[in-house]
Amino acid sequence: MIGEVFDAVARRWTSDAVADPQVVLILAAAAMAASFVPVLARLFSQTGTIVHEMGHVLAAWLTGRRVSGIRVHSDTSGVTLSRGRPRGPGMLLTALAGYPAPALLAWGLAASVGTGHAGAGLTLYQALLVIALMLSRNVVGVLSCAVSLVATGLIWWYATDEVVVYTVAVLAVVYAVAAVRAVLGLAGVHVRALTGRRSHRGHRGHRGHRAAEQARTTDAALAARASSLPLPTAVWLVLLLLVVGVVSAAALWTLT
Repeated sequence: MIGEVFDAVARRWTSDAVADPQVVLILAAAAMAASFVPVLARLFSQTGTIVHEMGHVLAAWLTGRRVSGIRVHSDTSGVTLSRGRPRGPGMLLTALAGYPAPALLAWGLAASVGTGHAGAGLTLYQALLVIALMLSRNVVGVLSCAVSLVATGLIWWYATDEVVVYTVAVLAVVYAVAAVRAVLGLAGVHVRALTGRRSHRGHRGHRGHRAAEQARTTDAALAARASSLPLPTAVWLVLLLLVVGVVSAAALWTLT
């Protein structure tokens, strides 16, 4: 069995199937249209959350922080459990790494399609999901990672090289769209908190109070507190919007 797995990895890693650009465009358009279907949009967001949390994990590992696990919730939110200094470069990079992670994955998958290495791209994607599954610390997280792993794993194991290429192309679009939706949702949290403060003038209602509480715990707010630079949360929010927008656009451009 182990030998078969190694043979499958070698086969996928060295496959050089090339995608038909017209088929890629059709699939990309279909995936983007599907993102407007509520049920599918939620699925996109859930898969994006897994990669978002893994972005925090990888940044934490690279900066010497200790990671004890991740949690992915049914409302498509998530949290990474790490330990280390609450301020400084390590915490700053860890806080900032989440939202760009799905966009960076999308760009990498798109590049693997364009260079004829989609099999290698899907293999690395499977490895990422395995690590995420091992780090999951709640039922929803385990189920989310397991379903994603099994669904793409069956394609990785059984499908032809051509099917793998187009699957990776669709995944690139899914993660690019998920990244943009997530960072726009982040901006929405801060906008609601700002408008809540202005409209209630000191006697903020329940919704305004809730929005303010959410805004204080976002990645942008964590970055502002972690940084030694006297930059407000808005600066880090704009930075995340720009990075995610540019990288997601680059991923979609690479597919075309």
